[in-house]
Amino acid sequence: MRRKFKSARLLPTVLAACVGVLAAAAPAIAQDPALDTVYAQIMPLVTKSLLLDVTRGPDGQFVAVGERGHIIHSPDGEHWTQAEHVPTRSTLTSVTSAGDRLWAAGHDTVILTSADGGVTWTLQNFDPDRQQPIMDILFTDASTGFAIGAYGLMLVTSDAGAHWEDRKVSDEEWHLNAIVNLGGGTLVMAGESGLAYRSTDAGVSWEVIDLPYQGSMWGLTMTGGDCLLTFGLRGHVQESCDQGQSWEELETGTEASLGGGVRVGDLTVLVGNSGAILERSGRGPFKVFTHPSGVDLSGVIGMDDGRLLMVGEDGVHHFPETEAAEVQP
Repeated sequence: MRRKFKSARLLPTVLAACVGVLAAAAPAIAQDPALDTVYAQIMPLVTKSLLLDVTRGPDGQFVAVGERGHIIHSPDGEHWTQAEHVPTRSTLTSVTSAGDRLWAAGHDTVILTSADGGVTWTLQNFDPDRQQPIMDILFTDASTGFAIGAYGLMLVTSDAGAHWEDRKVSDEEWHLNAIVNLGGGTLVMAGESGLAYRSTDAGVSWEVIDLPYQGSMWGLTMTGGDCLLTFGLRGHVQESCDQGQSWEELETGTEASLGGGVRVGDLTVLVGNSGAILERSGRGPFKVFTHPSGVDLSGVIGMDDGRLLMVGEDGVHHFPETEAAEVQP
């Protein structure tokens, strides 16, 4: 029996429930008769819908992605506009930028790209019959990218996504949940069942790394200096300061599963289920906070005013809190 995949950056049972309910309630899908392409619907409460990842584009705009192909962008993290030209209604799990472009990816092995800061998007890959959702997408430069996901999925491009080709990581079909570039040709991936993978030749070949905790890891983030954190199930966090060769389990003070992380100034910030927010200065202990909403959080990024912008259940959140986010008409 195949394992049930875990979508990146959110409690799997919450995401599965949300996607299932929405699919059952969705109206008939209208298609572009010329392109035979399904476009995401414009929704007035999109900032309150399920969002799974957030980044900043080349122009400094915040860009967040989520269910039904929803993509929103904002100049300040407070006032949001939904992208009108998004050629998918598949759930988007990840968004990243490199050079002057953005890429988003998710279910149905969909990959999209934008050259105008997230306003309009072009479809690069879509294969719903494959049933291997993409969990994370990374570009190491403006041309070279990796999309990883369920059952050992890895797609690689060397031409900015014009073409994507399969690459085999191992003979096992473990879910691949997160990928990070350490520089100098070293890449690290985190997955399920305590397995991680490391490449020292820019992703051509991979070696297996056994992590101290034998549970699923859903995220990776760089910290200060040369250290790297992987984080995931039940509040487990592990640290490597030697390019991913060896790992140490850290005490976090929480059992909330963690799905998103970022470096903000001198702090490493992790977010997760039930509003969990963890902050760590340098290599010191974690401080644990709880967002007043209590929702599951899946992505986090720093704002210019020092606050945190987070996405997850019920859309966009801030810490400390401010007034509710707006969508521009």
